[in-house]
Amino acid sequence: MSSETGTAKLELPDAYYRRLFSLIPVRSLSAIISELSAVWCEATGAEAAYLAVFDRGTQKLTAGVFGPSQNETECFITESIQVSHACPVKEQTQAVFEQGRSFSLISTAAFDYFPFPCDQVEIAGVYLFSASTLAEELPLISQLIQLSSRLLAQVMEQRTQIDPGSAVASFRDADLSQTRAAEHRVFPSSDKLEAMAEFSAGAGHEINNPVATIVGRVQMLLKEETDPQRRQSLATIGGQAYRVRDMIGDAMLFARPPVPQPSALHLLTTTEEVLASLAPEISESDIHLSVEISDTHLIWADEIQWKVVLSNLILNALNVLPPAGQLRIVSEAVTTDAVPILHIRVIDDGPGLTEQEKVHLFDPFFSARQAGRGLGFGLSKCWRIISLHGGTIEAEINEERGVTFHLFWPGEKPAESSVN
Repeated sequence: MSSETGTAKLELPDAYYRRLFSLIPVRSLSAIISELSAVWCEATGAEAAYLAVFDRGTQKLTAGVFGPSQNETECFITESIQVSHACPVKEQTQAVFEQGRSFSLISTAAFDYFPFPCDQVEIAGVYLFSASTLAEELPLISQLIQLSSRLLAQVMEQRTQIDPGSAVASFRDADLSQTRAAEHRVFPSSDKLEAMAEFSAGAGHEINNPVATIVGRVQMLLKEETDPQRRQSLATIGGQAYRVRDMIGDAMLFARPPVPQPSALHLLTTTEEVLASLAPEISESDIHLSVEISDTHLIWADEIQWKVVLSNLILNALNVLPPAGQLRIVSEAVTTDAVPILHIRVIDDGPGLTEQEKVHLFDPFFSARQAGRGLGFGLSKCWRIISLHGGTIEAEINEERGVTFHLFWPGEKPAESSVN
């Protein structure tokens, strides 16, 4: 496909992939739209690109217009967009876009529209103005649509998660900032963890295929192999391949965990069930464990995922505590801005955190076995699950000895929640 301004290649060049993936973790809808509109225009050779997202709930159109004559994208937001109730909103796409910017002010060239699948909003797509017709089946267009959908879905999903102005965050900051200095608090890096999740998702799919091939071939060879030494070698190969598969599975669960199915859970009961399941490990560690949870406390959570979080935090402590060490699980119910919140603390009197652990505590695969913290995806998985429930997690270095993990979790279903 060619146009007056250039020629679009059949495949999207690697430079554009790098350019778009540099946006991960996604920081804002405007930033995504700005870069996407420029990439669409440049990659297709169009005279101009008008890319926008319309949220019917807020009646807001967030858009960007880019043309080769411009040095940067013109981004704007138009509120109170009018739609007709006589037909589906998506059939009114051009009328919605033109309420943001009249097409005649963008270009006199003909235009084509390419929608982006995005469940979180009513309309997402781009109008390309070009002297030539752009074929939708062109691989380049298909790749751009997939990339655009992925980036927009991610930024819209992040908007449903906890924000700094929420009641949970407000209570967390007010409660801890008055008691401990910032250097004693360790927060997960959301940006870094989101980037790692994106990498894990992509790498997991790519690695799974060769691993599955290795496992399949090993199983086939074992059926006919009679030599004990060769069978042992094949079994070793298969065992290591299974180990890689399990690690990739853990990575992909971290990147794309199941959507939570929360309900009101009895906090004390679920805690006792977790402790019962870990009874052998707790007994072997020879520590003293106490639970200080009111039998009236409820937590709004997916039961399986909540138990995964608590199990990981307990095992984390067991790995670091010496015999006769102390581990406490404490809960406090508070209300901030009429929102019930549970402040759950997992407190140990272990050796605390090294400087390296402070930096990498929540990173996947960070290994500090001498301290027993951050192994595999334990703490990063906890962060992922808690974030999806609209809560937060952080660590605090105790004044005398050990570490306290603070969980701030909704005590009941949020008024406007992205989890059912």
